[in-house]
Amino acid sequence: MEEVNQTGGLGRTESSGLVFRQLEIFHAIMTTGSVNAASRLLNVSQPSLSRSLQRLEDQLGLPLFHRHRKRLLPSEEARRLFGEVDPIIAQMRALTDSIAHVIEGQTSLFRFAHTQSVGRQLVSHAIRLMKTRQPELKVFLDALPRMQHVDYLLGGKGECLVSLALLDHPLLVSRVIARAPLVAAFSADHPLATLDMLRASDLAGVDLISFEHDGPHFAAISTFLADAPTLPREVAFIRFADAGISLAYQGVGVALLDSFTLAGNLPDGLVTRPLENAPEFIARLYWNGERPGSRFVQAFGDALVRAVALYPDLTPVKEPSDD
Repeated sequence: MEEVNQTGGLGRTESSGLVFRQLEIFHAIMTTGSVNAASRLLNVSQPSLSRSLQRLEDQLGLPLFHRHRKRLLPSEEARRLFGEVDPIIAQMRALTDSIAHVIEGQTSLFRFAHTQSVGRQLVSHAIRLMKTRQPELKVFLDALPRMQHVDYLLGGKGECLVSLALLDHPLLVSRVIARAPLVAAFSADHPLATLDMLRASDLAGVDLISFEHDGPHFAAISTFLADAPTLPREVAFIRFADAGISLAYQGVGVALLDSFTLAGNLPDGLVTRPLENAPEFIARLYWNGERPGSRFVQAFGDALVRAVALYPDLTPVKEPSDD
């Protein structure tokens, strides 16, 4: 059995105050009602545990228990102290379990964020690929607008973030995952459905589903339409790209969207067309360089690249070699 040393088990002198081991012993006696049961619970010899309890009472300057036959009856002060100690013991035990899981490689919760464009297909596919190798994996997904990206990573709420936005901050590190072009999407009965490829001039006067006038989508659309003699009519404005799929399907207008959003299955009756000299989007995995995160960040990046290879309109981007 473990022996509690003369300083309460953690190498501190009595004059330096209480230590966690003393509180743990007090908690065990309170919950079991006897020194004998507490000693078995903590795997500590009864004489050693009794001495530790006596030192605790001496330090506090008050009796914590009244001896009655074979039972220890807590004093009113002990009951009040227990109310403070009980949640601390629970937290420390949970922390001990978490540390053990980390050491043993059993930590399985992976929290990260993504934008709607990459979240519709690519992120979900990457998670499935990760879980085939790590079935115990649990994920917590945060879907964030672009203006929250930097604060999310600097605040440490999640380990990483996948986005089409270019984030410029000295503490952020990124890995390029893939690139994909701007594409037109519209209902199958739209007049443009007869064309195999669209030029900017083909959109002259056409009803257009546009974006807020900032961010990567609006920039790409503006670049594509820069030389158009006549601009399309902006009839709807969206913040998230996946909303363009529903609006285009309903015939509201033509949506110019990134191919990440349009990857995978689309509603019957929605068609897409490539654009001549289409601007490209780049998907990047970002994380805080001062908080490199768990092993899941690297595994997630690798899974994203493997998922990209399954979609013909997305082009994986290989990381540069250190050689």
